[in-house]
Amino acid sequence: ENALIPNVVRWLMVTRREGIWETTQETAWALIALTDWMAETGELKGAYDYVARLNGDELASGTVDASNVDQSVKLRVDVAQLLAEGNRLDIRRGAGPGRLYYTAHLRVYLPVEDIEPLNRGVIVYRQYTAPGCVGDECQEVDEAAVGDTVQVRLTIVAPHDLYYVVVEDPLPAGAEAVDVSLATTSLLDQHPALRRQAENSRWREWYYWWWNWYSRSEMRDEKVVLFADYLPAGTYEYTYTFRATLPGEYRVIPTVASEFYFPEVFGRSDGRLFRVRER
Repeated sequence: ENALIPNVVRWLMVTRREGIWETTQETAWALIALTDWMAETGELKGAYDYVARLNGDELASGTVDASNVDQSVKLRVDVAQLLAEGNRLDIRRGAGPGRLYYTAHLRVYLPVEDIEPLNRGVIVYRQYTAPGCVGDECQEVDEAAVGDTVQVRLTIVAPHDLYYVVVEDPLPAGAEAVDVSLATTSLLDQHPALRRQAENSRWREWYYWWWNWYSRSEMRDEKVVLFADYLPAGTYEYTYTFRATLPGEYRVIPTVASEFYFPEVFGRSDGRLFRVRER
């Protein structure tokens, strides 16, 4: 059984993102497991040399001992420095106790305007319109003058019940959110059981205006974030405004909605360009 544990450790290290695991629970349990494994193997007493090469060129080398065994080494190579094909990453270690763990990641960014919507269990739409418009009268806008406000309408479609949902809507870099209080509470396509209750028009009106489908909203410098503990299958809207502050052409990252504890269940809108012009 112990022969399998190094592979388990390797898998745990590979599944990290930006130094952490997907959720707070996964991070806590992974750290507990790795600490127990280090105590069992005595890896904190490692002593060996190492070298890392890319296409024959040395990236880093050094010696590991008890004074630095807990320190990581981060190396970065720009994509432009890689060969068109056939790149070779070679990592070696010398003799001595302890294990050398490493991960290698290739990260590529697409032009934001080329990013298309994606549905992996959640459907997300984002619309920029003139402030105050409602329903079908809203026309999509892709520019504004400095000082103008733009209304953002987010639509989240949950084909199935979702739990602990996080919605992140990045702002154009030349804009700032100004009025989260415009958040709507309307529910467009509620769960069938609740929809039947809503047949009473008076109840429906009260329900639409006073039931917030999200449990918390945050207005940050670079994005607006929504949190919902539970979303029954249905369609939900959230509306807020931002003000154009700096002229320029901005690439706006897609809106993303995902389950916090199951991030593989997610959806995103498309990327877009937005221009802020001088008044």
